Amino acid sequence: AIVVSSQLPYSMSETMICTACHGPITDRAMKAADKLYHEDHFLCCVCTTSLKSGTVYTKNSELYCESDYMSKFAPVCARCDQYITQECVRAMDKTWHPEHFQCYGCLVQFSGSSMSYREKDSHPYCDNCYTDTVLPKCRGCNKPITDRALKAFDTQWHVTCFVCMECKTTFEGSKNFYSVEGQPVCGPCYGVTDQ
Repeated sequence: AIVVSSQLPYSMSETMICTACHGPITDRAMKAADKLYHEDHFLCCVCTTSLKSGTVYTKNSELYCESDYMSKFAPVCARCDQYITQECVRAMDKTWHPEHFQCYGCLVQFSGSSMSYREKDSHPYCDNCYTDTVLPKCRGCNKPITDRALKAFDTQWHVTCFVCMECKTTFEGSKNFYSVEGQPVCGPCYGVTDQ
């Protein structure tokens, strides 16, 4: 359990025992998470800074200053690199402030909406930005390729866009094509007949 405590001096008439050293406390006692400490033992378990002033964090019966508690236990936002102390979104094996879990392209927020996201190069994208910026573009029409594609001239084409530049017939099946100025041309338009 995580308990943030104030550390007001504590004194009672009954014997007080220090949680750190198990010795009796005869003067002022410091209290955190219902446990008592000598003032000299009221220290951060990581950096040994005195916790007499400021906020004290406890976890697993250990005392922490704010800085060490955050660095050990608080998630860090993948977008802003700041500690997340309130709501946290976990996606893509990362943690995010809800307002920072947004499309890498258009910055629309995914948190609190029913939008889905797609991942590319460790970045989240909405469907529109993924289609527009991530998917390969057809050389014939310059639109994103979302289904079947054909590769020719070291680029991708929609099957329906890879046509003879002269007569516009497709090369689907086993028709041969020729390259004229980097564009496909069928045999008849190129002047070659099948034998």
